[in-house]
Amino acid sequence: MATDLMTAANGRWREILEALAGLPAEQLSNRHQPCPACGGRDRYRFDDRDGNGSWFCNQCGGKDHLGGGGTGMDLLMRVRRWSFRLACEEVERYLGLEPQGNGLHRPQPVSSGNGSGGKAPAATGLPGHGSRPWRQPEVPPADAAPPELERGAIAQWCYRDASGAQLFWIQRLCPGRSGRKGFLHRVWLDGGWHRPSRRDPFSCEWPAPRPLYGLPRLGQRSEAPVLVVEGEGTADAAARLFPEHVVISWANGTNAIGKADWQPLAPLGLTGRAVTLWPDADAPGRKAMARLAALLRDQGCLVQLVDPSAELPQGWDLADANWTLAEAAEHLQQWLQPLPAEAARPAGASDPEDQEPASDEPPAGGGTGDPFQCLGYDGEASYYRSGRSGQVLRLARSAHTATHLVALAPLRHWETLYPSRTGVNWAAVASDLYESSIAAGLFCPERVRGRGAWWDDGRPLLHLGDRLVSEEGEQPITAPYRSRFVYQRMSRLDGPGDVAPLSVQEAAVIVGIANRFRWDVPASGTLLVGWVVLGPICGSLRWRPHIWLTAGAGSGKSAILDRYVTPLLGDFALLVSGSTTEAGLRQSIGSDAVPVVFDEAESNERPDQQRMQGILALARVASSESGAALLKGSPSGEVSRYRVRSMFLLSSIATALKQGADHSRFAQLSLRNPADLAKAEREAHWAGLDRDLERHITPELGRQLIARTVGLIPMIRQAAGVFTRAAARHFDSQRLGDQYGTLLAGAWSLLSDVAPTEAEAELCIASHEWESYSQSTELADEQRCLQMILQYPARVECADRTVTRTIGELVELAAHQAHDLEISAELAAQTLARQGLRLEQDQLLVSNTAQPIGAILRETAWANGWSVLLLRLSGAQRRGPVRFCGAGMVTRAVAIPLAVL
Repeated sequence: MATDLMTAANGRWREILEALAGLPAEQLSNRHQPCPACGGRDRYRFDDRDGNGSWFCNQCGGKDHLGGGGTGMDLLMRVRRWSFRLACEEVERYLGLEPQGNGLHRPQPVSSGNGSGGKAPAATGLPGHGSRPWRQPEVPPADAAPPELERGAIAQWCYRDASGAQLFWIQRLCPGRSGRKGFLHRVWLDGGWHRPSRRDPFSCEWPAPRPLYGLPRLGQRSEAPVLVVEGEGTADAAARLFPEHVVISWANGTNAIGKADWQPLAPLGLTGRAVTLWPDADAPGRKAMARLAALLRDQGCLVQLVDPSAELPQGWDLADANWTLAEAAEHLQQWLQPLPAEAARPAGASDPEDQEPASDEPPAGGGTGDPFQCLGYDGEASYYRSGRSGQVLRLARSAHTATHLVALAPLRHWETLYPSRTGVNWAAVASDLYESSIAAGLFCPERVRGRGAWWDDGRPLLHLGDRLVSEEGEQPITAPYRSRFVYQRMSRLDGPGDVAPLSVQEAAVIVGIANRFRWDVPASGTLLVGWVVLGPICGSLRWRPHIWLTAGAGSGKSAILDRYVTPLLGDFALLVSGSTTEAGLRQSIGSDAVPVVFDEAESNERPDQQRMQGILALARVASSESGAALLKGSPSGEVSRYRVRSMFLLSSIATALKQGADHSRFAQLSLRNPADLAKAEREAHWAGLDRDLERHITPELGRQLIARTVGLIPMIRQAAGVFTRAAARHFDSQRLGDQYGTLLAGAWSLLSDVAPTEAEAELCIASHEWESYSQSTELADEQRCLQMILQYPARVECADRTVTRTIGELVELAAHQAHDLEISAELAAQTLARQGLRLEQDQLLVSNTAQPIGAILRETAWANGWSVLLLRLSGAQRRGPVRFCGAGMVTRAVAIPLAVL
């Protein structure tokens, strides 16, 4: 143990440090000189007081690396950057303390101290042994015969140390009624091979890290390539098929990779071996080999992966292969898939192009067995993904303290790797974590993805908080999933569950009920259906359309939200109302991609108007799948980045849409006034609709709808492209094509399981009336700005009284295009001049800086730049200094043809 090791090393630290740390004799003398760990000129000396290898450095010595002394073991760890455990193992090897073979694979002797005659006592508290105490196995005698195959055992394999001495045996049991494989650990205990039983008051499996199956051959054939397979029987069969390889395996199956000792594949100071990983033809095997690939890469091995043919039976392995040696070699070359550069590159090697890793980064779910994964750094902070919680943690440099680091890994983890006299060397921990962050490279926080449906490098993925659902099936969020994105654990969503997806015939009821609401424009029902279908998968879309539902009292707006939209969206929807702010909404969405249903989105008072404009700005950013992020600063100087990928449904009596960019991103759905129908007819209509809503629109139907939509994500993306092109041609606007084409693609997915043709998309668009939708969004910002100026009411001082006319009316009077008994053309021109407007031949001159025009546009986005905007009008031109009215009214202007007005 460590105490015995320090006793054996006492007085020999000079030769140990010369041999293992490479320090020359002059650096192991008691005189001031440069430090072998941190440099300098004369800050270090080696005095070896009491033979314990003591030394002193003003710069890096001491437990906190801030100056002080240390032992020979401390110096060895710092110079070689070894952990305490690794340093102990190497000193043991040097001093010859380990028995024959590799002492890592032999139980350590335990002193009895209780008259037990050297028998290993039971020990409690060891990890992985449940509530039963663990007994330490003994080293079997060199001439011990193999254990007998008895009581259902049908095969057995011996695990040996590097010298070939047997350590323990694994026996395979005859499958029981369940058909599952069973295995036993046979270890030497009390003078014989112990057969474990449930009735044993202790457990006695060989302790981890366990030796590899086939370990002796690794040393005997140090230049041969290595083939790793699953299971001892498979390894024996593979050794016959690939005699040029050293074939190895590990004990206890796919979940025990972390309990095997893989160090012999990359001995200390040597280049790692060339390793080929051959999984069984099933998902657990592929996942296990993916984890092993990451582990071996970190040790410096050159890794390649075999991808068995999809035509093989489930669970097939090399023991099932009936091949000749030539056929085996041919299949190996055919199925060999080199890992991508980032995954196959040995640890420490640099990326020749120094670019961010793409889809072959470490699995988003971890899966390496480590308590956390270092994701990289960004500015003054480092990012980690906890293997226990599955969440991404951001730690500033100053936050790498004990309180925060125990959230990454339990205290015992740090005590084992960074021991000090007082517990843990936290400064060394922080230093190594900084180095790991730099090695991982820059981390973009936008790579973190929350709940919802996503499009991940050509494949759909559903994130349900605590699990991921892909084409390969469902897996826990902490299981490995190869992606350049990081899917962090969040609160659980039920999602579609295991319900059967809706068929086309079953989906017809959703379309039918939507069209029975009394819309001003019949196409509104189709657009609502499209939005409801797309809401749960909005994160996987290239364009995310929004809708705004407007209606008066008693028109059925609440029934649509509460009894139609909400049940169909299930727990994917973020339901808000009233005085919700942009900041609250943004922080609630976070990294999720979920639909937002906002009821009572009124903007009657000025504070409400400003609040709603902030929310509309958020929706505007969420529409397109671009690389742009929403940045928010903080008093501390840190910048928070947000990528909003939600679809919005807002509901109110009237909309708050002002800007043209918002008009083109929101489809406005209006319900008719209920007074348009006679009372009896209205009551009969709602009675039937109420009955069908109660009967058909249920949470169960919502789960079936989501199951259908998730399964059709690739088709819906394809359909959206077809409809977008057709709608862009129909509306003569790419923005309107994106908006309405995407909504129509969602509705189409309830009518068909395949994407439409161009002709089908055009026929679908032509079957609806779109005039009201195109009119509400076709005006560009420059036209709307000019309209606001022309519609402004101006006061005109006549001879006997003051009258009010719009600026547009005054323009017509000044241009002699209209007649007014009270206002002459000259008076109209004078009034316009006071506003910063002037008629000149067939043009209207608009001042670039007139304060009256600024007052007209004060509450708009054009208040400070109307001149630039108006120049976009057809035929508009810049004009030099123009005198409008009186001193101080000589400014540059924009000349607009009267024909444009």
